[in-house]
Amino acid sequence: MKSMTGIGRATGVLPDGSQVTVVVRGVNHRFLDLGLKLREEFLDLEPAVRSAVANTVSRGHVDVTVRTNRNVRPEAVFDPDLAFRMAEKWREAAVKAGLPTALTASDLLTLPGVVRTSEETLPSPEAAECVLACVREALASFDASRKSEGAALALILEKGASDLESLMVQIDAERAGISARLLEGLKERMRKLLEGQSVDESRLLAEAALLADRADITEEVHRLFTHLGAFRQRLRSEGPAGKQLDFLVQEFHRETNTASQKCRELPVLRLLLEAKAVVEALKEQVQNVE
Repeated sequence: MKSMTGIGRATGVLPDGSQVTVVVRGVNHRFLDLGLKLREEFLDLEPAVRSAVANTVSRGHVDVTVRTNRNVRPEAVFDPDLAFRMAEKWREAAVKAGLPTALTASDLLTLPGVVRTSEETLPSPEAAECVLACVREALASFDASRKSEGAALALILEKGASDLESLMVQIDAERAGISARLLEGLKERMRKLLEGQSVDESRLLAEAALLADRADITEEVHRLFTHLGAFRQRLRSEGPAGKQLDFLVQEFHRETNTASQKCRELPVLRLLLEAKAVVEALKEQVQNVE
């Protein structure tokens, strides 16, 4: 089991001596959502970085930040061929429009791309591979962090499942004979309310039996035990489990809520309220599971 929260970091040195640092952070999210921060010169690496993240993470919001720290000052690069071509294009357009054809050096130097810094040049294949290697290393560190948090999370969920099972065992024992007790209580109350009146005894017993049957929580208890077994099995299996565990916790909530609405005996109701509190705690923790 892995958590969706974690952090990973890696550093490397580019061929020109610059240092590259990659930081990966993850938090909870229903789906895989990637936030990527790359320098403009490395934007072509975005598909490869996204693919590397998708191979490591199945869901969660993941931020990947790539920073470079250059040890040398950027140099100015002048492109004379581009300046000549743009000047020639201007002369042709100016002649047709009847405008002055002369361009000053200042005019040429301010044209886009004529003068740029060495930082704006495309990185070498070696530099690109170095960045990708750092991304993969940071993702491996991030994944190890998620596994560590996931192991701790699994212990918490196992403890919650055990607490819920213990409460369900008590509820199962307490509910024994609940229908018979409710039936006798309802019959007695009805006799007192209708004392001295002419009432069909068989109809009275049928109505009391129906009310007692509606208060029976046997099915809810049995379904909860079944869901608990599936929950434990999923906890111990390999691969992403968050969505399945979240579904099962919703079923816990549904069954405990239904049982507490049907139950009329105070001891059982108290146990069900405790069970609902455990389910709420499980629901909160399951949100962190990948």
